[in-house]
Amino acid sequence: MLKTTTLARRLDVAASFETLTRACAAIAADFRRAELVSDSPNHLWSLPASHSLALVHPDVDEARALIKGAQFLRQHQVAVASPWSTDVHMSTDGRAVTLWQDPGKPSTDTSLSAWVTALTHRIDPGAAPWLRDHDPFAGLLDGLDEAPLNDAARCFLRERAAQLHEEWDHPDWPTPDAVILGALGMVPCHDDGVRVGFLLRRPLHRGHREWDRVAARWRSELLIGPREDHGSYADVYLSYEREDQSLNHPYIGAWSGYQVVRDLVVLTAVMETVRRAHLDANVRQAAVHRVGCLRGANPVPWRWVGR
Repeated sequence: MLKTTTLARRLDVAASFETLTRACAAIAADFRRAELVSDSPNHLWSLPASHSLALVHPDVDEARALIKGAQFLRQHQVAVASPWSTDVHMSTDGRAVTLWQDPGKPSTDTSLSAWVTALTHRIDPGAAPWLRDHDPFAGLLDGLDEAPLNDAARCFLRERAAQLHEEWDHPDWPTPDAVILGALGMVPCHDDGVRVGFLLRRPLHRGHREWDRVAARWRSELLIGPREDHGSYADVYLSYEREDQSLNHPYIGAWSGYQVVRDLVVLTAVMETVRRAHLDANVRQAAVHRVGCLRGANPVPWRWVGR
């Protein structure tokens, strides 16, 4: 892979791998045959010789938050992969590594995603006073000035973010604060043949569970898959509804705030691609195409090439 990608991406992956090897050497983990599985929202490496996964984080705070969040979820019987240890291994360039038990192969059963999301939302956020409030605008436009986009695209993204920021105060949130995953879609679950669960890749937050529900509907119904996928998700999610937190809008698409939250989830997903556009020609093409989708150049449901 490193021979066919741009210099920027080769340097990025090489730095990530160096951080990984140093961390593995410190704990005698076997990093032979390490494979980069994903580079968003952080670098995910498969370590088949160690039957584990490694996450390379952009900073140590995120790494520590992920470990603390996973431990917290397991204490509340949410099926999440466990870290091998609470240690966070840092590099001189500020990156950090956490090692995790391999949760197995990805599952296509959307009800599993609904299950872990619903169980997370049932947790009283008061049990985790260390949780940060969910602020979807924090860092939203980071990297925009350096992205290989034209001025018109940058201006559009800034204006879009400003418009949504004004609209963010208007939704009538129908449920109280909850522990949320801050997802941009259905949480991907895994199955190792014995148990199912998911790998936490974003820190937990205190926020509105409608964010996770809207994100799940957006990715499944409007972008990727058939409606029955989300139908199964919604049925399972609602079956775990708490009596003291009943939903005024079981069908999330009927909620008056759906459009604002959906548009912000979409913009967040677009900006994740924009921030990585300098790494690879394919990612740059995807970023330009997705900004075009936002500007109305492509019909809905969108076809996000290069994903």
